[in-house]
Order: sequence, then structure tokens, then C-alpha cells
Amino acid sequence: MARSLLLSLLVRQHLALKEKFRARYPHCWLVWEAGVWNVPENSEQNHGTTRLPTSDLRDCLPSGDAMCFELALAPGRDTLTLGRASHNVFVINDATVSREHLALHAQPDGSWTVEALVQGGPAMLSGKRMRPGQHLPLESGMQLQLGDVRLTFHDAESFHTRMGHTAALMLANPRSGPRETPA
Repeated sequence: MARSLLLSLLVRQHLALKEKFRARYPHCWLVWEAGVWNVPENSEQNHGTTRLPTSDLRDCLPSGDAMCFELALAPGRDTLTLGRASHNVFVINDATVSREHLALHAQPDGSWTVEALVQGGPAMLSGKRMRPGQHLPLESGMQLQLGDVRLTFHDAESFHTRMGHTAALMLANPRSGPRETPA
């Protein structure tokens, strides 16, 4: 079953569980990077529906936090949908995302492909516009752009590497949240 978890929570679990973390989270991940939905690392912009300055939001969520979508399928399913509407597996409540924007398809070999849906708005994969209906392979580190939303795909290994890197940064600066550069 697919889950959405904050990066800051996952990093704390990574620190507590150590190698058991890999067994608990063996799947690929799609990471909704910090930006409009959360306090960005170093820029002034509107945040969700508020127009509060970045300094007023720092106490709400750690700077640079991200939402992590676990790409885990329910039995008998091979597709996860992403969009603004509540019936999607992954809901991105952002006005620049269509109600039904993308479909993620699991492949028999454990890899994933992404499809821009016909009814969805424009989508970019690694800076190139996606054509609706076309299934494109996802590789670790590839970025999807849907309006103002930026998502990074990670296989299980690169996600665990990212968790380790972010945990090290948090330990080096314990008063801050997960300030990190996406892999």
C-alpha cells in the first residue's frame, strides 16, 4: 500500500532503525521537493495559500523538508495515479497540478515508467516535455515537473543513500531540519 511520509520523519526513522530501515522501506520513492508547499531552503515566495514571509514559517516545518511518496502497490494493481483530485493514490494539492496528471506503472522487473495523462496539464521529465500516453522509463535522480511542483524519483538504494546524507547533515546541525540538496 502506498504511503506519503515527511522526509524529516523518515530521516529520524533511518537514524533509529539503521539497517532495519532498508527492510522496512524496500520500495522506490517519489519525493515532492521543498518549494511552494513548504519552506524553501533559501528563497522568498508564496507558500500554499498563505502569503507569510519565510521567516514566519520556519517554526511550522523544517526548512527544506519534503513529502516522500512510497511507490508500493496494493495487491492486484500495477499503476499509481498522481494528481490534485482526492481519488488519486498520491494527491498533490497544488493549483498548478491537474486533477489527474500522471500515472506511474510498475514493470515486471521492478522498474517504473511514468505516463502523462491525456486530461492532465503539461509535465516535464528531466527537462523534456512529456507527450500524453507515452510511457517513459524512470531512473534514479530523474526529476518530474508538474507546474510549480518538482518531484524526484529514487530507486530504493538511492533513497537510502539520500536518507543517510540528510541524516548526517541533521546531526551536524541539530537545530535545523533536513536542509539538503536533492540527489
